[in-house]
Amino acid sequence: MGDIFIGVMSGTSLDGIDVVIVEFNDYNDDIKRINVKQSYSHPMPITIKNDILSMCQGQKTTLSEVGDLNRRLGIIYSEAINEAIKLSSIDPNLISAIGCHGQTVWHQPPTKKHGDDDDDDDDDDDGFTIQLGDCNRIATLTGITTIGDFRNRDISYGGQGAPLTPSFHKYSLSSLNENRIILNIGGISNITLLPSLSLSSSNNIQVTGFDTGAGNILLDSWIQLKKDGTPYDKDGEWANQGNVNEKLLKSLYNHSDSFLNKLPPKSTGRELFNIQWLLNVIESIKNDDDDDDDDDDIIIRDEDVQATLLEFTCKTIVDEIKKIKICKIDRVLVCGGGSKNKLLMDKLSRLLKNHENESGSGGCKLSTTDEFGICSQDMEAIAFAWFAKRTLNNQPSNLISVTGASKETILGAIYLKNNFNN
Repeated sequence: MGDIFIGVMSGTSLDGIDVVIVEFNDYNDDIKRINVKQSYSHPMPITIKNDILSMCQGQKTTLSEVGDLNRRLGIIYSEAINEAIKLSSIDPNLISAIGCHGQTVWHQPPTKKHGDDDDDDDDDDDGFTIQLGDCNRIATLTGITTIGDFRNRDISYGGQGAPLTPSFHKYSLSSLNENRIILNIGGISNITLLPSLSLSSSNNIQVTGFDTGAGNILLDSWIQLKKDGTPYDKDGEWANQGNVNEKLLKSLYNHSDSFLNKLPPKSTGRELFNIQWLLNVIESIKNDDDDDDDDDDIIIRDEDVQATLLEFTCKTIVDEIKKIKICKIDRVLVCGGGSKNKLLMDKLSRLLKNHENESGSGGCKLSTTDEFGICSQDMEAIAFAWFAKRTLNNQPSNLISVTGASKETILGAIYLKNNFNN
């Protein structure tokens, strides 16, 4: 038997708590290297979801509210973990550790890289990130060693603290002959460039990765606002009823150009892409229309907004893929909730095909990670189980070519299970 770990992920989209129990077999070529024993999605209570949303976009809050949310998240994570263990019938004593990402309520990557000429010692470590979910309670309520706070160590070395999953993508989805992009469309979208093993060894091309911008976050927020809390636009059915509004699309770009035009390494989150930001963008268009005295364009239908947001998500992804010149891309593998959105996947396919025709590159296939042995919905939870394994083994998990950190480092803080029974 290999090493059994649990991974826990609740992402920017706040659509639930993903738990996986996974066995890693790194020493026996005859056994599947990543074996998911149990996958479970636990609902995020609406009260907790609302409390997260009430503080994760820069609103005023109190230490009491932050501490209470941290406590409650620790309890709900523990409930999700214990339910997954119950469903699996696995003896908890066989589980080495839990890797829990926690819930991000604020992500502020460094504004400068270490070694910048204008660096000043007082500002050198201006980045930080906050994920809530009390790991003390998780270790207590599950009886299993728990590892959390994975991102801050990378930030302490000047890195973005995100995305972290490219190192796991490298471990799990590298190909001998294919140059691949792993595209994760969660609340935020990010890409990982995996040059083929033959190319990277012969040309010293490194794995790279970064956030591309909004994923499902604006699509989900808009339909929740306009459709009485409907959690997401299944298969893009509502977006398909609308038309792309070019003026809105241009304004979405203009209001996020400080991030979109930034060179990697880069990361973002709900601090930028949130419902209030979107409402401000829409309002700015109406104000522009008032100035132009053009009554035809003042009213944008709700479904047109949704169609435009889907276009914005897909175009900003493909914009970044187009910038990759270091090698020809043979395959794009999609994971995350966006991989289940049929309209979004169709739009991505068309945009990638257009890019191939324009560039003459050709031959890029669009697939999901499910087709290559990693469930698209479980990808990030599996990754954090793997990070927990790396941490216990004193192995680094960040890629400096991705985050921009000055050093590889072990990630996470360890909360040991209690072995005292007195």
